[in-house]
Amino acid sequence: MREVTGRLGVIALVLALGGCGGGSGGVSSAGTTPVSNSSLAKLVASQSFANQAATSTATIVAKTNSIITSEAIAQPLTITYDLASNSYTVSTQGRSQTFAPGNLASAAGGVASYTVTAGTTTDQLTLHAASVAGYSATAQQYSGLGSWLRTTTSGGNNAVSFDVFVYGLDTAASAVPRTGQASFATTIYGLVTIPSDEARTFQGVGRMDVDFLDGLFTASATGSETGLATQTSYGSGVYVTASGKVTSGSNAFAGDLTYSGNTSKSTGTLNGEFFGPNAQELGASFATVGHDGSSVSGVIWGNQDAQLPPVNLSLLQIAADQTFVSQGAQLLVSQTSNTATTTINSGAVTVYAKGGTSITPSALPSVTVTSTNLATSSNANFTAYAGNNDNSPITVDLYKQGSANSELALTYMNFGSWQGSGGSNIAGTSWFVYGFTSDPAVVAAKTGTATYTGVAYGTTYNGTANVSTSVNGTASFTVDFTKSDYSGSFGLKNTGTDYGTFNVAGTITSGVVNPGSVTGVTAGSGTIAPAFYGPAAKEFGGPFTITIPSTTTTIVGVTAAKTG
Repeated sequence: MREVTGRLGVIALVLALGGCGGGSGGVSSAGTTPVSNSSLAKLVASQSFANQAATSTATIVAKTNSIITSEAIAQPLTITYDLASNSYTVSTQGRSQTFAPGNLASAAGGVASYTVTAGTTTDQLTLHAASVAGYSATAQQYSGLGSWLRTTTSGGNNAVSFDVFVYGLDTAASAVPRTGQASFATTIYGLVTIPSDEARTFQGVGRMDVDFLDGLFTASATGSETGLATQTSYGSGVYVTASGKVTSGSNAFAGDLTYSGNTSKSTGTLNGEFFGPNAQELGASFATVGHDGSSVSGVIWGNQDAQLPPVNLSLLQIAADQTFVSQGAQLLVSQTSNTATTTINSGAVTVYAKGGTSITPSALPSVTVTSTNLATSSNANFTAYAGNNDNSPITVDLYKQGSANSELALTYMNFGSWQGSGGSNIAGTSWFVYGFTSDPAVVAAKTGTATYTGVAYGTTYNGTANVSTSVNGTASFTVDFTKSDYSGSFGLKNTGTDYGTFNVAGTITSGVVNPGSVTGVTAGSGTIAPAFYGPAAKEFGGPFTITIPSTTTTIVGVTAAKTG
């Protein structure tokens, strides 16, 4: 993966810069002017570049460098190159500045730094791009990374605006792939502001993976923070995670992003686009806000890298074998005494890139099912398998994923049932949930509430009649991320019996969902063990157990729901 050069990492680290003399050098003019630029490596025409940008504004006490007020927003700016004067003009939110060769303070190692001072206002533009001498020929050729810092000093305070952006030659919508998957080595860069603290730049590296067929992406990066004014190193400990969708019929993508810094956590949205004739590069901007009043403006800048190992973005397409920890509700029935016991335990589910799934419920035999084990399902939204373990028959039903399911299109989580022998004279049933669990830091940084709607499925056992039946119903949950709790309900019934509605309540600690209570409106009580799934916690659910003593009924099952 690629590291941002050290010179970019110290953009404008002094809040009040003196005037800087300029010199010749930097970006070279071409003698002739074709219709358009074919890359940033040699600019031969004037152009206003496509871009993704984010802005932080802050009022800072000059003596202490502490922030009084701050705000971050993400929106494109205007960055224009003029061939005749070999200059760049950047404009946004009522501000504009032109940076000419006479303002060039330095240009080496692929980084050009311009400084313009007028009275008490200093502007500094820094560009990391193929148009600058010393830039790596293996790095991005169609997009660049830039920042513009404006500082105005008045009455002992500094009014600061910090614009960070990715710019360049964007990909035509028709040239964006709509099949396959690609991995991009990425750089993150931006500014984090924390009330009563020093503003800090951050930088780091990571990866972004794009599933063009299903239109999904995930991104992650690690980095470090540095004081904007003092250059104090606040160390590593920066984590950025993002996920979302590629916009159909365009070159854009958008999603949710979480920033976990050394002393702050915040969430927000990300907007980006692909650059280059064949979407070889990408750039995105983001702005986040945290519980603590912190805010972040930043960018992700990436270049396709075929050497990155493939990863699974969702359960819709499996690029590499992966084993998931599963949570299952197990029902064991003694066929000699007609008694039932239930537990919620961890197991494992392995999904194979070449097809097939292995299910290992806790304390129950494992089974691997493939297309050769297909059986007839009584529910069109499930795929049924008839497998075995040591010649002991096992039936598996897996909920269908994505658009193949007419009831609930799940992307990051799935569930199913296992039925077979649990030992001598023991009939076993396990309803299990598995998938890409959400990062607790992402959940902990979220604010507000979200509603999740979905389904519930399960198996009941009546000890008096010694009969097992299938049940299902709808489910709805409300998660209050600010208060760190969840509540909701689900219904269970079949053609013969309506077991009614069951209310659910529980708490969340540091982004981890705690087991909650299940209380029947009519009768029954039990436990549920839900979790969040997906990079942005868009899916929610888990296994549950219920007992209804008055009717000697035991129920095990799962719920699954999604938001947004």
